This record gives sequence, structure tokens and C-alpha cells, in this order.
Amino acid sequence: MERQQVYVHSLNGSPDILQGQSAVLGNPLYHWVADPLTFRMGNGIPQDWLETGSLFGPQGELRWWREGAEYRGLLLTKTPVAGLTPLSEEWEGEEQIFFLQSLDDRRLRPSFSAYPGVGQEGCWRGMVYYRDGIPVFLSPRALIPGNGGDQ
Repeated sequence: MERQQVYVHSLNGSPDILQGQSAVLGNPLYHWVADPLTFRMGNGIPQDWLETGSLFGPQGELRWWREGAEYRGLLLTKTPVAGLTPLSEEWEGEEQIFFLQSLDDRRLRPSFSAYPGVGQEGCWRGMVYYRDGIPVFLSPRALIPGNGGDQ
């Protein structure tokens, strides 16, 4: 696949402020949320914003983490977002397909029994984000039914 220009924006604030950017991600939306004891996946916007997580759709990803009473986040998109200033480094993205780990694998112990809309295995489409030519993020865009990885 060919690399294209992509954008990374920094966000700060409450979950409501971060969630306000979800419209730029497109639909359908998926999420994962985690704290030291839990890792969950689901459809749409999460009900509980735990210590860290990600909300993603076909046009981008919002990943967040808690710092004190507020949240910090990164909004990774294909296009600039009105009202936000992208980070200044040179950012490029390359679309890839990745295997999801089979949930039948005994080495996994997730807090969920199926990937949203996919079942126990499948793939995910995402972007590899490069900053100044160095890969720094794998950013999910969609879950795809089918055979996943079981290695």
C-alpha cells in the first residue's frame, strides 16, 4: 500500500470533550477500554471511560488515557479536523490488514467473549502511522469477519 498524509491532534479534558470529536471518526464506531483489571471491547461510544481506551471508525481513531482528574487524548485522522491544530511533525499513514488473536486461544483471558460484529476471530483494517518516517502507531479503523490469527 502507498503512504498518504495523515494528521495527529492532541486533546485534553473530560470524556465529554473528547467524545465531542467522535463525529469525525465516521460510522460504524467500535471501542476498547481498559484499567489494570479489565479489558473490554464493544460497539459505539463506551459507557465507561476507564483509565485508557480507544474509539475508532473508518475515518480515524481517538485514543485516551487518564491523567489525574482529566483525560488526555490523541485524535488520529486521514483529514485535518476543523478547530484543531495538528501536531507539527511530518505524519504519513499506510493502510494494512492485521489478524485478530483468536479468542479460543487459551493464552488470552479477555473480559469479553467476542469481537464486536465479528465473533471470536477475524481481522482488523488499520493505519500504520509514521512520524518523520518512523512507525509509531497502529491505528484501527474497522473489524472484518473471517479467519483470524491463532499463532
